[in-house]
Amino acid sequence: MDTKIILGIAVAAVIVGIAIVVVSQNPLSDTTYGISEPISQTNKVGLVINTVNAPKTIEDIEHSYQLASTSGIGRTNLYIHWNQFEPEEGVFNWKTTDILMSLNNKYNLKTTLFFSVVNADRLGPFPHWMGNQAMGKTLEGHTIRVLDEILTRYSNNIDYVIFAGDIDYHFQRAPATIPDYKEFFNNISNKIKENHPQVKIGNSLSLENVINKDLVRGGAFELIPQLEMGDFVAFSYKPTDIIGDIARTPDKTPSGKQSIWPAIDDFEKTLDMFTETKIAFFDISWSTSGFVNGNKEAQKIFVDSSFNFFKENESEIEFFTWSRLIDKPTGTCVSKNIEVVGGSEFDSNQFRLERIDAYMCNSGFLDTNENAKPAWTQFKKQILG
Repeated sequence: MDTKIILGIAVAAVIVGIAIVVVSQNPLSDTTYGISEPISQTNKVGLVINTVNAPKTIEDIEHSYQLASTSGIGRTNLYIHWNQFEPEEGVFNWKTTDILMSLNNKYNLKTTLFFSVVNADRLGPFPHWMGNQAMGKTLEGHTIRVLDEILTRYSNNIDYVIFAGDIDYHFQRAPATIPDYKEFFNNISNKIKENHPQVKIGNSLSLENVINKDLVRGGAFELIPQLEMGDFVAFSYKPTDIIGDIARTPDKTPSGKQSIWPAIDDFEKTLDMFTETKIAFFDISWSTSGFVNGNKEAQKIFVDSSFNFFKENESEIEFFTWSRLIDKPTGTCVSKNIEVVGGSEFDSNQFRLERIDAYMCNSGFLDTNENAKPAWTQFKKQILG
């Protein structure tokens, strides 16, 4: 099984973990969990808000929102996976999204919507009633219909939309289909903006994949120039090599001082990738798992260095959203539905799955006991000053 398909499935499983559980019918409370006065917020800086384990009540979810709200963030991501959202044609499951969007409103968070039409190597996942889909008029019509429903319901909050994530993986195998996708994307974007002109629509790319595979302008497998479309281009980012280990830590100079962080050098490269389109950062992370060469000190320094980059280039950046508030228990960050392929070392997908799980489960700013890592203090300091 392709490693990016594995990663796409794993990300989907973990990110919606806060959302797919049936929570209690308790209405949103008026509690502010001890916050005595409003905190200054910036709607350009975001954080994906999750719980350690699957929430059982609305209060479980709101507790995570309260923790996140102390940082001064002004936005978060909402992930809607089509197969769960529209189980029957025209019948929408608003239960979870209403809870999350009500909390976004309560805590004054703007929302970047990810709606899964393209998810890395694969399309979908789609509801069973849709059958197999390909990019074309049928899928285009369904996408316009559903996005219009979502944006109409949450018109006061959603300001950015991504319906194709990590498209570099999708098109590095089939670059000849890019013109067809551009037509697909533009038709959907133009139609949506007729009813929702305030919304900006773009795609996301995996920055580490773009660099690891040399897909940049003038690179060995130049792809990036063809993917400039929409109101913005967003990047997900993990400082990892092709096997999933963290490989963007700085070397020491002869004087013993740290050289420029390769991770920040990666960020700098995004400014040259798209000359006519604003960039954004959709999902930034640095894991503290030693299994993938991570640690808490490196995460803290990365947060500081990243914010320095953001502040120096804020006029070019639409939003700057981080991957996870709280760690999750090891072994829970890869979908159980992924088939393990046997073999030794790289012949088996287990090698990659273990790294995905370790990286993702330990990429939060708080550990599973809600103890703050050093990066959490730096994250709040950078936002609140």
